[in-house]
Amino acid sequence: MFYENVISLKNITKVYKMYNKPQDRLKQFLYRKKRDFFREFRALTDVSFEVSKGITLGIVGKNGSGKSTLLQIIAGTVSATEGEVNIKGRIAALLELGSGFNPEFTGRENVYLNGSIMGLSEREINDRMTQIEEFAEIGDFIDQPVKSYSSGMFVRLAFACAVNVDPDILIVDEALAVGDMQFQLKCIDKMKEFKKQGKTIIFVSHDTYSIKNFCDEVIWMKEGSIYRRGNVQVVTNEYENYMKDKDSIKIKEHKDEGIEKNVLEINTVRFKNNDGIIKHTFDMQELISVEIDYVLKKDMPGLVGGVAIIDQRDTYVCGINTKLDKYELPSSPGYYKLVCNYTNLRLLPGTYHIDIGFFESSGLVRLDYKTKFGSFDVISNVYNAEGIFLLEHNWSVGRTSNEI
Repeated sequence: MFYENVISLKNITKVYKMYNKPQDRLKQFLYRKKRDFFREFRALTDVSFEVSKGITLGIVGKNGSGKSTLLQIIAGTVSATEGEVNIKGRIAALLELGSGFNPEFTGRENVYLNGSIMGLSEREINDRMTQIEEFAEIGDFIDQPVKSYSSGMFVRLAFACAVNVDPDILIVDEALAVGDMQFQLKCIDKMKEFKKQGKTIIFVSHDTYSIKNFCDEVIWMKEGSIYRRGNVQVVTNEYENYMKDKDSIKIKEHKDEGIEKNVLEINTVRFKNNDGIIKHTFDMQELISVEIDYVLKKDMPGLVGGVAIIDQRDTYVCGINTKLDKYELPSSPGYYKLVCNYTNLRLLPGTYHIDIGFFESSGLVRLDYKTKFGSFDVISNVYNAEGIFLLEHNWSVGRTSNEI
């Protein structure tokens, strides 16, 4: 159940003054408005939207589209040049790495600094310190200067601070991309808990799979403005197609670099026909089964497995997963074989590649992902049609009432 608006932005514009040389700032101060030594950069232009309590809002957009500036304005770390911002409730934000931390302070000192900025008293911070230390899991480093921290330790402490100040609104900007998988899973569990509690979450990610599985609505930022807002599936699909057409950055769901395989590992994939024979070449409309061998090394309730078919031109033909089909996978450790049977795969002749992925229950953390892990060919002795699919169809003809 969603309630009143807790975030309201009206006609927000943010303009930065860009100086080519440091001395130009001094010149600008001396000349005042008589002469400009800067050029203007519009990070945001006339942005307006509202977010209701309990909504999880996803934000997508390529680098430089204004996402981070927008979050900084909502979080209050950056002021808008024009417009009105109204926030109801306490905000906790995980923005750029180490944001809000003094590198000379210890982790513990930064917890107190961060808590006081959030409006907590020293006593309230003391009451939460044990929880923060336990969640961050950085041990004695809590009393070391944060300038000595690794990026993963930064994120651990920042997230621990953010989620233990009891925020009404949580903002996460790609922060979970840093750090080990076990901590990512821990953070996701906390974010799920926040959703159940009816808290408002703003989640920014390049990974559209995560956006689709975790968010209620999505905003697509483009060149400093809201280009689209609405249904998660519709907007993210349009965004993915746009990024492919522009030959821009690869969507993260098609990458497998840096995935830690200490929870699950994909071993092999096989293609079989209706008789259970392993093949790589199939006749049109022949049944194709994709068999995936994987090992689950730790308990993982709600495990999600998925298969996607991509053609030679990198067209995303079809992506399906067990969560969408409400098919439950085993959650206990062991060796397993997941089989996906395509019962009516009417692909036209060509070569098709397979992506295989496994995710935790919300789809935010990839446990293992294999891009173009295997391929198969479809052949036909008959020229049926053009394109990717042969759609079921029939023809009819009849006379009209007009006479020649």
